[in-house]
Amino acid sequence: MSFAKKQLLPGEQLITLQHQHVIVLLRPVLLNVISAALLIGISYVTGRYWLLLFYLVPLMVLLWDIVVRNRREYIVTDRRVVRNEGVFTTSSFDAPLDKINNVFHEQGIMGRLLKYGRVGLETASEEGTTIFDHISHPVEFKNCIVGQREMSRAPASASASGQNIPQLIDDLARLRDRNIITSAEFEAKKKALLDKM
Repeated sequence: MSFAKKQLLPGEQLITLQHQHVIVLLRPVLLNVISAALLIGISYVTGRYWLLLFYLVPLMVLLWDIVVRNRREYIVTDRRVVRNEGVFTTSSFDAPLDKINNVFHEQGIMGRLLKYGRVGLETASEEGTTIFDHISHPVEFKNCIVGQREMSRAPASASASGQNIPQLIDDLARLRDRNIITSAEFEAKKKALLDKM
């Protein structure tokens, strides 16, 4: 069962849920191709086709890696960022949006070509920096975190600095126009702000 179905808090809204890029399966796929070629060749030459049973080992490695990849979830909600992982034993890391000090991403040449990379969070907690490795579309994931963090801070900063609600709506519109937040997120936050007037 995924994070979205069992760990959302009451009233919490899921913004995005991502998994690692399929590039993490490259090594087990190559292992399967090479193993299959070798075993087929050896079986054909020797006439011992029972040797093909050894193909179950790399096949099980591939299936295990697929399960692990699907169970590793990178989540952004309207309240926090979560890394959830594990098959038999699960672990979860939560960073409330208001505790995130910095968000960064890294992409090498292959990462830019294939659209994967690393996203890191620096928080004020003892955990320090948390890395989301081999994530698909890291720039979009980073922008989503930054947008949600800014949206979560907007009402608090408005009351602290005396900004008015129309100014906050303009700020949200700029975030929407820069594709940091979606139109649906903009409308939801705009409605919440208008309800406070």
